Amino acid sequence: MVIDHTGGLIYGKITILYQNIRLNLKILIAKRKVRYVMRIYIKKIISVCMLVVLMSAMMTGCFPTTENKQNSNSSLSGDNSSGANNENDVSEFPTYIEDRDVEKLTIKANVNIPADFDINQKVSIVSAKPATWDRESIVSGISNGRQVVDEFSGENSGPDDRFYSYTFDDNSNLTFYLGSVSYYTEMEAEYQYTYYFDNYENFKDEDTLKKMFSDKNIDGIEKSDAVDNANQVISLLDIDDILGEPQIYSMDAASVNFLQDEYDARDKYGEEVSKWSDEQEAYLLIYPVLYQNIPSLCMNANGENELISSSKVYFIYGKNGLITFNVSGIFDVKSTVQESYAYSPLDAIQSVKDSFENIIMDTEIEISLIKLAYITRYDFENITEWRIEPVWFIDGKYINSTSDSVDGKDNLVDQNYTTIISAVSGETIPLVSIGG
Repeated sequence: MVIDHTGGLIYGKITILYQNIRLNLKILIAKRKVRYVMRIYIKKIISVCMLVVLMSAMMTGCFPTTENKQNSNSSLSGDNSSGANNENDVSEFPTYIEDRDVEKLTIKANVNIPADFDINQKVSIVSAKPATWDRESIVSGISNGRQVVDEFSGENSGPDDRFYSYTFDDNSNLTFYLGSVSYYTEMEAEYQYTYYFDNYENFKDEDTLKKMFSDKNIDGIEKSDAVDNANQVISLLDIDDILGEPQIYSMDAASVNFLQDEYDARDKYGEEVSKWSDEQEAYLLIYPVLYQNIPSLCMNANGENELISSSKVYFIYGKNGLITFNVSGIFDVKSTVQESYAYSPLDAIQSVKDSFENIIMDTEIEISLIKLAYITRYDFENITEWRIEPVWFIDGKYINSTSDSVDGKDNLVDQNYTTIISAVSGETIPLVSIGG
């Protein structure tokens, strides 16, 4: 399946706009500007953040908290027997698949299946709604003796889509919106910690962040303190039972300074960003968000008349304590839409192969990754009614081409090939673009 990448430029411009507005806000906070101005900019941040997601849908490319919590080496072979009415055979869930049955489609793929996932458990598509929060209790718990000096709220896309913002006397900020809670301090504002890791490509393969950051101990910070602090917030938000064990990465000065050079990182004025010293070093803790023992697919995308989003939980903890955290895509389950035994990765690959039957391709595709994850789907015009669905995420690249164009478009070589197939229904979920 070919995904239209032309919307990426527009998405990028919106993202840059969001980043600039966010940076402007942080500069204002750092300089302790008038709080009325801060209100305007915080509202712009949240509105533009929503605009990034909503506009990307027109251009092109997660969790429960109350009573119904969401956790309630081989070649391609075998028949298409798994699915709605049959238990699965372990042979249909290999850890590696290799196949070249279809011309110009090469499959040399690792298959990532969560360690705690039972291949004979039933999986479900459910309807859900964004989680609501006990804001008063959370603000009190996060404040840790600090005073709230500014509080305001407003609408994003409509009356059911509101945000609530609280600024403390040290200019740190806590914001609630659509199943999400975010917190940042002046330290995050000045040094832009999330810039270096929080994007789709870095979350796609679990080994990527391991290559970016070390696992060494940071002088002056105990890992146990970072974990304890994060777990206190997690308990305060009442999401303990939907998270797996955290992956912990060291954002040491050497690693971050190397990334600055590699990305040619610049601030909004085009100036080189400041190099880190050991005073800026911190631990990054990323918690997998689980639904039926299946982690969220950390990808935002646009389908046909719908948006696809993810659930994330991460914390950054430094020498002076908590620097920032982001908890997003939390949901409460409403009802079950469809349930079945999981379609296997062999079924998913067979669907990909079937989709290329009788098609002459100018560009060769090589699939290298298949993994089980869940996504959140919702209509563009109704972003508070969610559908949670386990899927097979299939990823690869266009690697060769016999022409300079494909169907009138530029050569796709080196671009990503991505498709998503429901692990419940076996249907391919159309993708128009992937945003981040």
